[in-house]
Amino acid sequence: MPDRAHVINLCAGRLAFMLGFVAAGLRGQTTLLPHSLAARQLEAIRAAYPDCHVLDDSCKSDLQWQDSPRNASLDVDEQATAAILFTSGSTGVPQPHPCTWGSLAALGRLDAQRLTGSRQMNLVVTVPSQHMYGLQTSVLLQLFGDCSVHDGKPFFPADVAAALRAVPAPRALITTPHHLRSCLDAGVALPPLDMVLSATAPLAAELAEKAELLWQTTLLEIYGSTEAGTIGTRRTTSGEPWQLLPGARLDCTADGAVYHASHLPAPLALTDVLDPVSSGSFRLVGRAADQVKIAGKRASLAELNRLLLQVPGVIDGVVFVPENGSRTAALVVAPHLAAAQIVGELAQSMDPAFLPRPVVLLERLPRNELGKLTHTALQEAIR
Repeated sequence: MPDRAHVINLCAGRLAFMLGFVAAGLRGQTTLLPHSLAARQLEAIRAAYPDCHVLDDSCKSDLQWQDSPRNASLDVDEQATAAILFTSGSTGVPQPHPCTWGSLAALGRLDAQRLTGSRQMNLVVTVPSQHMYGLQTSVLLQLFGDCSVHDGKPFFPADVAAALRAVPAPRALITTPHHLRSCLDAGVALPPLDMVLSATAPLAAELAEKAELLWQTTLLEIYGSTEAGTIGTRRTTSGEPWQLLPGARLDCTADGAVYHASHLPAPLALTDVLDPVSSGSFRLVGRAADQVKIAGKRASLAELNRLLLQVPGVIDGVVFVPENGSRTAALVVAPHLAAAQIVGELAQSMDPAFLPRPVVLLERLPRNELGKLTHTALQEAIR
């Protein structure tokens, strides 16, 4: 490892990423985790952190392996900054978020307690390790739980199935709603699954029911953020309420919610609107920015998107408000439909004030590796 203060870890393989991440900690270096591997984003990070070096998958070549105790301790300063993660930019410009080794360790132990019951499990993860959700599942559940992870990051449904068959039971699939839908639509046969875990976007109850029935498994969902990691979890088919992590609490007012958790250095103001159900559970109403007002009427973009995805023949789509726009627009993947047909179908269930115009038909939506649609990507696509 070069003698630098920061390292950008671009490793795609789970083994290489883990090696680089732990080596950086042992050298007292802070790992920078970009939300995107686009050249422009990497250049911006290198400009902001000039005292850095870059690790890629070649870092594991020519290593001399030694046997070591399974439970060897990781001798790092808990107060040291382990990583700086960058938000995805789904609502604007990506923002840096530093995490200490102590906070990541506490989060990893809480996740292991909630998600796996601290029991041994073998994971196949489809999301990049550079994202908080990927870091939690492909790194923290190994370091602070009792999990092992498949080295690859499978993309196509057949590759996901092959990766799952390559690991022994008990096994779990860690993925996103978009990827989950692709696997279900492809109809691939999966080996027995002890758990499916989804995050990064709301999961429709119908999709969760289909996955549990087809794969004979339990599907859990994480609600969280780059800043906090896991905030709540739920079994989607059991109802709307989310369960807070042990010891966490919410302060909800008309102005928003503040999250208190033992793994966070300070209370965190959330950008979402939450409705408390009890001291340990809540309902997710949606993002404050998710509400749109047109012609004196209000609607949730999440609900408008749900109606769009229910149109027969629509494979994928999103409703949003373009910059400087006075009404909604939509990007839609529907190979056998015309835009007018889509609008006509939506008119049966959607208030006319929120009918999207224009409706732009695409071969695929500009989703990133997490299946997210960033603010910038949406604006560029509609232009």
